[in-house]
Amino acid sequence: MEVHDIRLSVSDTPAAAASARRQFATEMRDWRLPAHSDALHTAELIAGELLSNAVQYAGRGAITLFGGCDGNAVRVEVSDSSRSLPRPRSPGENDEHGRGLFLIAALADRYGVELTATGKRCWAEVRLHAAASPHIPLQVRFSRR
Repeated sequence: MEVHDIRLSVSDTPAAAASARRQFATEMRDWRLPAHSDALHTAELIAGELLSNAVQYAGRGAITLFGGCDGNAVRVEVSDSSRSLPRPRSPGENDEHGRGLFLIAALADRYGVELTATGKRCWAEVRLHAAASPHIPLQVRFSRR
């Protein structure tokens, strides 16, 4: 299976994040992956959530979206210049924000965050082939440095 990847520099605006998400989705379709369509839609949704979080919480600075596929899973990474780690919170029922990390936890097969020399990298992976059971144990790997 051919390995595919894409790397996009994204400015810190909601419009740029939306554009990068669309470009990522288009690129994934061009990969012609032998995947259940839900996996690709899930990876697109995760990319949008990670980009939105970077724009909203990371402040000014460089944002990079990386997407890759090794034939088994699609990996989505968003790097930004903030060293503040994301923290899940309990939003109120009328809150417009605060559910992104819960969505990622529910949809991804694996996810986490890593501090880097220039900030942090938030990532998630979605398997291409449906699991035998719809109930996949989730891993939370947010480092506490």
